[in-house]
Amino acid sequence: MTWEKFLAEGDYAVTLIRNGLRKRGINTGESILTQFNTDEDIPVYDNLGNKIFWISVKTVFQSITDPIRQIPPGYKGWMCGEVESKQWVNPPAVVIWYCRNTKIAWGAITPTRPSTKWIIYPDRYGTKIDKRKTAATGETHYIYPSYCVPTSEIISKDEVINYIQQLSISC
Repeated sequence: MTWEKFLAEGDYAVTLIRNGLRKRGINTGESILTQFNTDEDIPVYDNLGNKIFWISVKTVFQSITDPIRQIPPGYKGWMCGEVESKQWVNPPAVVIWYCRNTKIAWGAITPTRPSTKWIIYPDRYGTKIDKRKTAATGETHYIYPSYCVPTSEIISKDEVINYIQQLSISC
């Protein structure tokens, strides 16, 4: 599988979730690039067009049937974004994981400072080789430390949608 195909599958998940939120009356926009050279997958706007928060979408490539009890071997929790990104400075309100194989979605609400509540993996300053991207591109790529969200912080799809609707209504 090429890296372009991996990226396309991520874009598919973002589009699917964005469309689902729009069907529920949530004012979502297209992905945008930030000053940190990272993307905001789904910005959410109030009725005046002001951005009130954003949603980070993560695609999962294993077959996940129960995200609270089922974590792939070796995982300490669900991964959420690089430390060296805007999430360190301006965290999203919500993270949504989507399993492309089972079509199950789940999420977590990001703390104001993720570092105070969530584990940083692999460690605060280290890097690991991204084997999947390296194999797909033929060049060495690294994974920078990411937040690891423990299963105790995971909420269901319905809880995620309810939280997003509440945030949208309150602004």
